[in-house]
Amino acid sequence: MAWRGIFKIFSTIASGKNNLNEEKMDFEEETGDRVLNDEVELGDEEEDGEDDAEGDEKEDDEEGEEVLALPLPHLPFFPGFHKPVQVKDPKLLAALQESYAWHAPYVGAFLVKDEPGTDPSLVSGSKAEKNIYDLKGKELLNRLYEVGIHAKILGIRGDRVVLVALGRLRITEMVDKEPLTVKVGHLKDKPYNKDDDVINATSFEVKSTLRDVLNTRSYLKRICTQYIDNSKFSRLADLGAVISGAKNLQCQQVLEELDVYKRLKLTLELLKKSMEISKIPEFVLETDAKTTLSAAKFRERLEGNRDQIPLHVLQVINEELSKLQQFEASSIEFNETHNYLDWLTALPWGIYSDENFDVFRAKKILDEDNYGLADVKERILEFIAVGKHRGTTQGRILCFSGPPGVGKMSIGRSIARALNRKFYSISVGGLTNIAEIKGHFRINVSSTPGKMVQCLKTVGTANPLVLIDGVDKLGRQHARDLTSAVLDLLDPEQNAKFVDNYFFFPIDLSKVLFVCTADVVDNIPKDFLYRMELISIAGYVADEKMHIVRDYLEKSTREACGIKPEEVEVTDAALLCLIEKYCHEAGVQKLQKHIEKIYHKIALQLGRQGVSYEPAIADKPGEALVRCIGESSKKDVTDSKTIQESEATRTIEKVVIDISNLADFVGDPVFNAEHIYDQTPVGVAMGLAWTAMGGSTLYIKATQIEQGEGKGALTLPGQLGDVMKGSAQLAHIVARSMLFKKEPDNRYFANSKLYLHVPLRATSMDEPSAGCTMITSLLSLAMKKLVKKDLAITGEFTLLGRILPIGWVKEKTIAARRNGVKTIIFPLANKRDFDELATNVKEGLDVHFVDDYNQIFDIAFGDDQETGK
Repeated sequence: MAWRGIFKIFSTIASGKNNLNEEKMDFEEETGDRVLNDEVELGDEEEDGEDDAEGDEKEDDEEGEEVLALPLPHLPFFPGFHKPVQVKDPKLLAALQESYAWHAPYVGAFLVKDEPGTDPSLVSGSKAEKNIYDLKGKELLNRLYEVGIHAKILGIRGDRVVLVALGRLRITEMVDKEPLTVKVGHLKDKPYNKDDDVINATSFEVKSTLRDVLNTRSYLKRICTQYIDNSKFSRLADLGAVISGAKNLQCQQVLEELDVYKRLKLTLELLKKSMEISKIPEFVLETDAKTTLSAAKFRERLEGNRDQIPLHVLQVINEELSKLQQFEASSIEFNETHNYLDWLTALPWGIYSDENFDVFRAKKILDEDNYGLADVKERILEFIAVGKHRGTTQGRILCFSGPPGVGKMSIGRSIARALNRKFYSISVGGLTNIAEIKGHFRINVSSTPGKMVQCLKTVGTANPLVLIDGVDKLGRQHARDLTSAVLDLLDPEQNAKFVDNYFFFPIDLSKVLFVCTADVVDNIPKDFLYRMELISIAGYVADEKMHIVRDYLEKSTREACGIKPEEVEVTDAALLCLIEKYCHEAGVQKLQKHIEKIYHKIALQLGRQGVSYEPAIADKPGEALVRCIGESSKKDVTDSKTIQESEATRTIEKVVIDISNLADFVGDPVFNAEHIYDQTPVGVAMGLAWTAMGGSTLYIKATQIEQGEGKGALTLPGQLGDVMKGSAQLAHIVARSMLFKKEPDNRYFANSKLYLHVPLRATSMDEPSAGCTMITSLLSLAMKKLVKKDLAITGEFTLLGRILPIGWVKEKTIAARRNGVKTIIFPLANKRDFDELATNVKEGLDVHFVDDYNQIFDIAFGDDQETGK
């Protein structure tokens, strides 16, 4: 049975030329019967598990045959098919003409790879043709796929060469550079059992799907249907790949596959996708203008990335478009379906931003957006560098923890900008309804998808950086379902098939990079903790806050208020006073509010001077005049010269903010509750603690409430947690033992009922690090001695007086610096943690590292210490 008719049609499909039949007829007039004699006859062949050679194809797997390499810029073609190829390289064309004239009309036809750096699934074959004719030798060889087609030249007319494909071959080495000549080895299909049930079932499904596709293409159905049943398994796979209309890379995969069963499976996937695409209506029944315009809008959205949409989504879109045509435009069903299609077609299916792993660029961006935080930035650069080597940053979830205002969200934005990802933030702190994450069921018009789907629609890419803000607040809700819903988003093992209730089908979120923030680590649900990498942001000292104000806060606030730099001056002394006496916090949130308050009052003050900014006529292009609106300028001034003269006679007074007038802008200084005493009285010792707002100093005070023989006891506040209560009881025992060693005759503890006061903010976290401070407070009361001035103590102890390490060294050191503490006592085990701190954090501090309470005693109650009255 001759395949002449189908060859002509498939030549048209492969080349995209509708007038090939006419060209072929004209060509045959010139070449006579040569085409007819050389045309392949396929007939009823036996399926022996191998793809027999066609025409003049070699029967053995010969290595070392030399052929000219002919680039195919658009699509590969398959054994048994004709293809006209336009050859633009003069030397290659001349070589082909010479081979044809000498009756050696064989070439190797190889598909051109897409240009380096492009996504093959997103780039059409036409882009691969760009500049391909300028490449020679090795460069051209590197742009060709190794597996191609052994083809025979049927004829040449002008620069068009008509080929028939004989079989598959593979490039083994380059022989000549120009025109490119290569050695090739012929490829055969792997042996298979033609009676295998799996292969037969797959073949049957390919034939069935192929017929369905042909039913939508009447111009092919009449010619092709008769060949489906008579085709061998291998030839059936090739036939299906051509009819599917797949892109170059997808067809190349079919061409390279020598396992017949796998080739059939690849073809089946292409045909099914082609079938789903063909089902989407090309025209909508014109029920009314609104329906037509709506359907057209949705089809237009699909045009750009239809091939990237998953098959199950295409099927849903097709069904919903069909439903849309059946409803009246004024019906509720129409609006519901319209909204559903609006979401379906607006999502960025298969659209990704190119990730940038340049660590030098990332460092520059991090430094531009955030001051300090050297350890945090270093960890982020490590994260990006690992992503560069792996080719992706997926699989790791970073969680930035720290007090409010330290820049957790700002860091997240910087990471997104450094990686060239879109940024989106979702706050989960106030969520109470699981539908906010998982979406509402589509039961009415007002139903909407969850926040993650809304994110994808907003950013327009399927790989944004999503910041989940406040994961520690999820624990407060006591809602297990809500926590599980957020976990479905974050867990890389689950989010590849995230199901939103609004859609009822899985959405791939595996390419989304998630970053989390938390104020208090202990409140993060345990299910989240082991999936995340915690990065702590402790806070800022005064000099860091000064830089942040000057470089970021003041500039952005001034621009937001429309005030020019030359019209205002805020002195360093005023800013330092603002930091130390108004904004005693770890972050800069409160500081920013005060800066905004200052500039709002400056704007009012400038307004009261009679200054408003309006563009006016000027003598020079681009010059803007400041029009003074006051008592002297009530009359209309229309002449530009008059305006300039009026401006010259009026001077705008510069607003200067200094310590002397700072209170006029932000009020009186806030009382510094943390630093109450210049010299702590008897029975009071300063400690260091960590709270949700960062590090903090605190005063632990011991006082006598009753005295009498044998009445020695210790009373504790009711709000203390069990851990700190145990620590306080142990402190009382150690203090009594220490007092007996230092002053054997002092029976103060035996005869005094004491009350130990601990500030409320030190009890919320219930952490065991105040024991040494408690002992010092009790001994100060018992010996009537003052503790060394500006001394802060932190550390826990054992019954034998050994000092145990504590946590949050950086936060506590910053708190000490912030409150003017000069001397700090840390456990010896924390020396390494302290040494790793930045120089500006450690500057000006006298730090002692101890491992025994006797060392603390000597520092706190030295010989030069005064006795309390």
